[in-house]
Amino acid sequence: MALLVAFSALQPALGQAAAEDGPTGEAPAAGEAPATGEEEPTLALAAVGLSAGFPSYQTVAPTVSLQSGHFGVQAKASWTPAGPYLGLQLRGYPPVPIPVPVFVGVGGGFYGRDFSYHAALGAHVPLGLNARLDLEGGVANVPLLDGRVWAPHLAVGVSYAFPVEIAPGGGPDGLRGGAFVTAPRCAEPTEPDEGALGEAVARTVEEWLDSARATYGSVYTDLSYRYRVVSTRVDGDEATVVVEYAGSVTEIATGQRHSASGEAKATFVWTGCGWRNTDVDY
Repeated sequence: MALLVAFSALQPALGQAAAEDGPTGEAPAAGEAPATGEEEPTLALAAVGLSAGFPSYQTVAPTVSLQSGHFGVQAKASWTPAGPYLGLQLRGYPPVPIPVPVFVGVGGGFYGRDFSYHAALGAHVPLGLNARLDLEGGVANVPLLDGRVWAPHLAVGVSYAFPVEIAPGGGPDGLRGGAFVTAPRCAEPTEPDEGALGEAVARTVEEWLDSARATYGSVYTDLSYRYRVVSTRVDGDEATVVVEYAGSVTEIATGQRHSASGEAKATFVWTGCGWRNTDVDY
């Protein structure tokens, strides 16, 4: 459900049905009210991962990156016969309205007494809420014997990405990261609480929208959305919630407003303390 809200609103190129009017149909389930939301301050997207590529100084390399809007940076480390390789890449994310975020990167790194530099084009292919496939290709200038040569720069990796927000004033209390959300603790397990489903739905919506806003903030802006629960079914420790949604964004490159609406079904499982989202179908 939240996945659908996020990607329908932020990725109209995926072919979701567009509509100017909000959802209509059945009234919200008992105790549920229509919800609305407006875009919050831009979130940054942090990621940790592992990549492999060519030239050989980056054959297998752990990576750490951070993107905020149109700008980003990636740090990479690996081991070579000449010693450890440490590299840094600066990235620019143009407002290209396609289903995956793309970037232009320039960077360099040291290994032993050698230095290499490169320029590349890349893309992040979402594989889920947090998982993504990272692709990169370009050219690199590397030392060879007593000279330097140009060589292909290729990298393929996987990473775990999550939104973070630094509140005014900074400090640990100002950092909000989707990767660090944990289920509430409880003294002892209880029976499934149907009344707590509304909070679980809202929390799942927020997680997906934060992720989408952080990922596609370089392409779309001015997110506006609303959703409402139209039916709820609890069967033992499992629950199914059907949600109608509508959302719209502004494409940065053209200023065009895109809208989308539809229906989605989310499933939850009771952990003994609260509801945990397990799947989204749309």
